Amino acid sequence: ASHVPPGPPPTPAAPRQLPPAPAEFTDRIRELAELASAPLHDTDLAVLVGTGGVGKTALAAHFLAQHADQHPDGQLYADLAGFGDGAAPADPAAVLDGFLRALGVPARQIPQGLEPRAAEFRTRTHGKRFALLLDNAVSPAQVRTLLPGEGAHRVVVTTRLHLLGLLAHGARFLHVRPLDRQAAVDLLHTLLSGHRDDVCGPTSQRLADLCGRLPIALRAVAGRLRLRPGRSAQRVVDELSDEHRRLSALSTDRDSSVTAVFDASYTALPDDVARLYRLLGLHPGPTITLDAAIALDGGDPYDTEDRVEALLDANLLQEDDEGRHRLHDLIRDHARAKARTDEPEPRREAALDRLVDHHLRTATAADLVLNPHRWHLGPLFAEAAKTPSPFPDRDTALAWLEAELPVLRSLVRLCHETGRHQAAWQLCEALWALFTLRQHFEAWTETHTLALASAEAIGAPAPIARTLLALANAHLKLHRTDQARDEYTRALELWEAIGHRLGQGTCLENLGTLALIAGDHRRAVAHYDRARQIFAEQGVERGVALMDRHLGDAHRELGAHDTALDHFARAHRYFTGIDDDYMTLRTLIGQGMTHLREEHEPRARASLAEALAIARRCGARLEEARAHTLLADLARLRRHARDERDHLRRALAIHTELGAPQAAQTRLRLGQAGDPTP
Repeated sequence: ASHVPPGPPPTPAAPRQLPPAPAEFTDRIRELAELASAPLHDTDLAVLVGTGGVGKTALAAHFLAQHADQHPDGQLYADLAGFGDGAAPADPAAVLDGFLRALGVPARQIPQGLEPRAAEFRTRTHGKRFALLLDNAVSPAQVRTLLPGEGAHRVVVTTRLHLLGLLAHGARFLHVRPLDRQAAVDLLHTLLSGHRDDVCGPTSQRLADLCGRLPIALRAVAGRLRLRPGRSAQRVVDELSDEHRRLSALSTDRDSSVTAVFDASYTALPDDVARLYRLLGLHPGPTITLDAAIALDGGDPYDTEDRVEALLDANLLQEDDEGRHRLHDLIRDHARAKARTDEPEPRREAALDRLVDHHLRTATAADLVLNPHRWHLGPLFAEAAKTPSPFPDRDTALAWLEAELPVLRSLVRLCHETGRHQAAWQLCEALWALFTLRQHFEAWTETHTLALASAEAIGAPAPIARTLLALANAHLKLHRTDQARDEYTRALELWEAIGHRLGQGTCLENLGTLALIAGDHRRAVAHYDRARQIFAEQGVERGVALMDRHLGDAHRELGAHDTALDHFARAHRYFTGIDDDYMTLRTLIGQGMTHLREEHEPRARASLAEALAIARRCGARLEEARAHTLLADLARLRRHARDERDHLRRALAIHTELGAPQAAQTRLRLGQAGDPTP
């Protein structure tokens, strides 16, 4: 029989190794467009960077599936295992062995060693069109040897780290963020379609928010709802609202749970970075400054900065354009849980003490810049007055207080709830200038109600009286006069009991203002005169000038305009002499009102225009609205209807923004002035 030589080995089928794209893929329009934007003249290397569970692999698989026709020579996939359950990252040599086998290279022809295999892989892929998905990469070196030879390839790398070493290979970096709220709601609805009809409207929005809009968490909560049809969606909302139970509620699958994903990133951190991660979880506010991180860490500031950079690189921490840092909600829950289990309680408490001390000292310094002339009770004010301020000017100090208000608000609550009662009321005293200038009424009343309870827990009369004064000021501005009167009266009794003359004078000042509001002008004069006498005997010139300003208002209401203007003139000289913009503008407002009563239009206009300019300069929003309202009065007196409406609109915008009670009256006046849409 004749011998027929064997033919060539069959050509292997093009490998199709990509994981299936998720059927419920939602949104990511921007990211998909950016991935597709690069021309395929040569290898396109795209690196998807983001925290664990954000949907990087799903995005890559979906994109490459969409463009499968552009890669007829095959699709290769490798899980580089950079964030597995304690296992070492994948060996690139082993990955290349798998790739070469998938390309039909017989095992005996696969070279030994990393570099020979990498060269063989580049040779086999040269001039072709492959798609590669390199999942969970942990280092540039791991990726570098897996890149194909020249050709129209797409290589998509997913990672939780910033693999900047790949820039030398022309890498494009795309940051994958959590879904926006609507996309998260859409994904939840898609996952529950045909299974639940009670997840809709506000409930679905709340679930999306509680999942941090992370796809892995949304899938977990959808699975929970599908597996337990008898459990109401509201009950699941309630479970997830408890930050101590949230992660466990989202972690029913041990291998792919939210906790497992975060644990993998956490265990990969060096010990010192992991410790800072835990401590950042203790921070009660929404954003974290570098200075706050340094305070929590308690070590060398440069070392802390390096650790913060490491957390940013690991995508466990985010940084905004202003240099503030933020933990994703679920990552914060995870960090806090790790702090409870891995950080001894004495160290946790010491870190919180350092954080509170940092914010108290910084807020005190900022308040002192904004109003260096007000009398203070907290002991840190005297210390701050003797040391260089971290704030070069008023604008910087006010900007810091504004930006940190959510943190300071959370810290007051934390101090109250953890027995740091001294710090609670002292933090509130350091917020006096901010609240006076910016009128954050909700934060003002909330923080001072907590601080008052803390002061009462201590049982010290002076902190109680000081906090009562500031709380009453908020209630006075909110037109809650009965509540304010009770608080001022109680504070006055406490100051009298301990013989604190400045506290007595301040209470009498405010009781005078209440009498003025009630129309009892002579009682107001009597209160102001008593307060003025106290401040004079204590040598407090600012207090005397304050009473001159108030007495100007009271005498104006009594019709004694000349006496009123004399008081305003004395107050104006003093406040301009010490560059106290806030009190200068309030004096000018009172002076302008008096000139309006006299119908002396040029003087009224001059005083009010100057007051408006100062209010804008120093950020006194409520006084800015007051100046606009009075300028509207002046315009009406001159029969300038258009100017009247313009000033009223500006006043209404400010009142509405602040949630001030004056908004209703301003809106009514605007309608009466002929504005059809007040």
